[in-house]
Amino acid sequence: MIINVDNPVISYSDKGKPFQYDKIFYATVEPYILEFKNCRLDKLTEEDAARCLARIFKKMEVNGVPVLEFFKADLDKWKSQGQTQYQITTKLAELIAKDIFCCFDKNLYDENDEFAVCDRLYCIVKDNEKDYIYCDSMIKEGKLGRKKPSPEAEYFAELMKFNEQGKLPKAKDKY
Repeated sequence: MIINVDNPVISYSDKGKPFQYDKIFYATVEPYILEFKNCRLDKLTEEDAARCLARIFKKMEVNGVPVLEFFKADLDKWKSQGQTQYQITTKLAELIAKDIFCCFDKNLYDENDEFAVCDRLYCIVKDNEKDYIYCDSMIKEGKLGRKKPSPEAEYFAELMKFNEQGKLPKAKDKY
């Protein structure tokens, strides 16, 4: 799944404006939402939305580990706090979205004006094929207008390379 960098959430993001992680995540995984429910997530009841997201999470991996296993401690904590299935699935969606889209949130840029990074690469496994969530945007370079990968695309390419080499963590850090 290619991240649509022309999505208004990304293209109009700016320092001081809240970044809508949930909206960009739902837009990115929308083909899988439509596959399960044939309807956009915002048109579903909370129960159906939770069920739909749960089905997607069951097929999702992070760094080659099932998402539900990777975030088991968080899920158990939320469950023990008595949160509803809808609250749990939307919290997990936001947690995943922050990992994936942190590089586009201008509020997270550091003092050198460099974007935030994460050491997690997500995919959805369908028919034994991994559909990675990544960016492949291009930017114009120089006067001739040659295109080269954007810094975010290079970041995702590096994540893919590290994942192939087995260099990404297989368990969530406790921080």
